[in-house]
Amino acid sequence: MALVVGCGEAGGRPDARDSGAADIAETADTADTGETGPCPDGMVLLDQAVCIDVAEARLEERVGDEWVAASPYEVVAGREVRAVVATGEVPQGYISGDEASAACEASGKRLCTDPEWLLACQGAAGTTWPYGNTYDVAACNDHYAGGHPVCDYFGTCDGVWDAEHMNDPGINQQAGTVAASGAFAACVSGVGAFDLHGNLHEWIADEAGSFRGGFYADAEINGEGCTYVTTAHDRSYHDYSTGFRCCARAR
Repeated sequence: MALVVGCGEAGGRPDARDSGAADIAETADTADTGETGPCPDGMVLLDQAVCIDVAEARLEERVGDEWVAASPYEVVAGREVRAVVATGEVPQGYISGDEASAACEASGKRLCTDPEWLLACQGAAGTTWPYGNTYDVAACNDHYAGGHPVCDYFGTCDGVWDAEHMNDPGINQQAGTVAASGAFAACVSGVGAFDLHGNLHEWIADEAGSFRGGFYADAEINGEGCTYVTTAHDRSYHDYSTGFRCCARAR
């Protein structure tokens, strides 16, 4: 399991959760231009042609004739879902690349391509982290303070590296794991998108299967900052660490 074995990083983490949730909502509101602007609500303009979600996505599921909020801690498991922008809310983990792609499409969007995702994270200047070229330990949710979230939850590292254990909804409900989008207010890129580094891995539009950015317990093993990419799993893979956001054509 290349994704999780050794991916936790022990050590303390400054309490960077502050007014970020409010800040991200304000960013989304001021960046969106409504029906007359280039981007749908909750998205920011990436370039002249593409918009990207300002935050990692959550899910809504269809129940009868209504769309209702889905738990971000549960696997999709065949439910009819769609992506929504998770400003100030815990984003969806436990999702595969195929499921993430379908959720974006159900909302009239799509997964971001690799160049689009990197541009959103690095900006035109090509910075290493969303916020610049000098690492800031307090900026993003990229340092889990425990030993490893899976081992901590089950109380052992033995016999837990399988799909059943690694998709347990309790893992991301532990303190110090996934944060509400925008809770780390300094973890914002030049285009105004939050949490592109840390918090949750983000699936991109790669048929072979890739996710970027790292997550709260490992954001450095497979590359620094925005350059972090995992290619060890196909698009059917999912666990507690896998999330996503969407892109769309600008109007």
